[in-house]
Amino acid sequence: MTETTHALPVDETLEVLSRELHSLDPAEREAKAVQLLSVLGRAKATEAAALRPREEPGDTRRAPLLICDWATDLGLDGTTQQLGINLAPGPTRVSKTADATGHSLLSSGHVGADILHVPAGSGFAPHTHPGDHLLFVLAGTGTISVAGEIVPTRPGQVYMVEGAVTHAVGAVTDHMILSVGAPHRHLDSPERQELTAYSALLGDLGQITCRLCDIQGSSGEELTAKGCPHSPHRFG
Repeated sequence: MTETTHALPVDETLEVLSRELHSLDPAEREAKAVQLLSVLGRAKATEAAALRPREEPGDTRRAPLLICDWATDLGLDGTTQQLGINLAPGPTRVSKTADATGHSLLSSGHVGADILHVPAGSGFAPHTHPGDHLLFVLAGTGTISVAGEIVPTRPGQVYMVEGAVTHAVGAVTDHMILSVGAPHRHLDSPERQELTAYSALLGDLGQITCRLCDIQGSSGEELTAKGCPHSPHRFG
């Protein structure tokens, strides 16, 4: 049988070999055909693999599934699912905060989730950020300040403020929040939030009201002077 070149594509090689097989007697043709089918099958697989894009170092393509454990399954109590949540501070300090830390859970680059730990009396100063955040309160009591109000938050609640609207998040007691954002920015990214002036929190009449204390003022300093400890001007 004529020697064939390995430089030929698999499909052309198959055509050449088919013509040459016809010159053999039936018994030899059958034996050679079985042998060649095995060889060509491996060659075809090798050629297909060579056409697939190779993964380079730093390749940003994502796995089809991202999954992580963020709480411990403590089982059912009747019809209520029990979860164990680690209340310890996280390993990463949140950019542009004094004391908030967190655990990064997962991120697709577009949407992602983090667990935030905010010590009592601390918080996120007035800010905006790219995209919106869903904030699930896991433990401790806190506050969300927006549009002229300081509103209490507690475990079992979820809330959302438009990212472009100035808001602030505070901790009355040690506070744990599950934050889901899109687009997602890592905890230590300077792009995660943009700090703004306290005045952007005030309502239309230039006032802010603490719903925990039922005290109103035109500034954080005024609220503090009247006995309110919840104004987010202290977080800057």
